Amino acid sequence: MVDITFNGMTMEFDIVSGLMDADIRLAVMRELGECAEQELLDAYLKAHEEKHGSKFLQSVLCY
Repeated sequence: MVDITFNGMTMEFDIVSGLMDADIRLAVMRELGECAEQELLDAYLKAHEEKHGSKFLQSVLCY
């Protein structure tokens, strides 16, 4: 399992991937082609904020 880091946290990519907007994830994967999980996540975070107007998992991780 691959660990990725975002928002100051380290998590398993498989867990984070399961929470992603599938349409955005697939679009980013098509755009980047083969890449490291961290690179995919970094691009996904930007695309997610552009589409939804909020940071990925913001409502889940803020307490």
